[in-house]
Amino acid sequence: MSSTPRKKRLIIDTDAGVDDAIAICLALRSSEVEVCAITTSFGNTSLQNVVKNVSQCAFHCGPPTPPPATPLVYVGAAQGLSGEEADASYFHGKDGLGDAGLPAVPASFIENLISSEEVPNAILRLAEESKQDNTQLTIVTLGPLTNLANVLTLDPTFASSNSHVDLVVMGGCGNAHGNASRVAEFNVFSDVEAASAVFSQWDSPTLTVVPWELNILRPLPWESFKRVITSTQQSSRTSDFLTKICAKIYIPGDAKDGHKRSSEGAVICDALAVAVGIDFGGVVKEFRETNVEVDVREGMTKGMTVCDWGCYDGVERPKNVKWVTDVDVKKYEDLLEEALLEDNRLKDK
Repeated sequence: MSSTPRKKRLIIDTDAGVDDAIAICLALRSSEVEVCAITTSFGNTSLQNVVKNVSQCAFHCGPPTPPPATPLVYVGAAQGLSGEEADASYFHGKDGLGDAGLPAVPASFIENLISSEEVPNAILRLAEESKQDNTQLTIVTLGPLTNLANVLTLDPTFASSNSHVDLVVMGGCGNAHGNASRVAEFNVFSDVEAASAVFSQWDSPTLTVVPWELNILRPLPWESFKRVITSTQQSSRTSDFLTKICAKIYIPGDAKDGHKRSSEGAVICDALAVAVGIDFGGVVKEFRETNVEVDVREGMTKGMTVCDWGCYDGVERPKNVKWVTDVDVKKYEDLLEEALLEDNRLKDK
């Protein structure tokens, strides 16, 4: 008698802006994975706002059940390794969720939602539990890499001793067309020391990067965005929530900020990264194996993700990174549709 295969487990590390919220909703409502933790970090907004925003996601996008019996959210880094903070209110709004004026989540819901366990300890514990259960664990980072760098400080052998743990990083740009600076992507730029530590110490070929330039190349078509994410043909906790937080941020046809939006579709970086974490084989069409170093020096190139695409300097660098260069947008859309459209799920009660 065969047992039912265990679902892949996900840990989502997030700075909880609008695209993070879409990504978290995708993960929480996916039938293919179990979200065992959401760890929070500064980034798009303050850590305090991030915790509130993750609570909103859990309330509106989780299964229609009573309040959680066990903690799901773990509060992480409030600033980078150097003590600096970041801010992306110019895109995500002052509260990080599009300044949509959402009512507070009921206290009864969040009573057991947030854990007091420190993030590095929680990640080490969950990795060990997955190893004991012989279950694949994927960590998807959607913000600065500070929490993961702290894990590697606590256990420098974490990557090499946990072959069952995959890491998907939304961050970096391989063509030096940055969004936080001329050459650097926001998540990496927000804590260059942490990003450098992760790329140099994660010596296992289970590190996948979903870079900024890929998201610009493969946005979610506006027709699909309107049908799946801000659907006007249905009303549910999830669709109403996503429609409200996206209203001021993702505006079809508004290409005045070319580095933020695309005339061809919605650039939802974090949702694409989570889709890769859920189904790498189905979503990823092409990737290149490379070595990545992060420039931590002050100056014009600070935060640049320097990729070795094959140079002739005589240095053999370990190609420990899978740099995604193309994805199947239809598969990405299918994952969103399966998770978010009520027609494909049990109706909210």
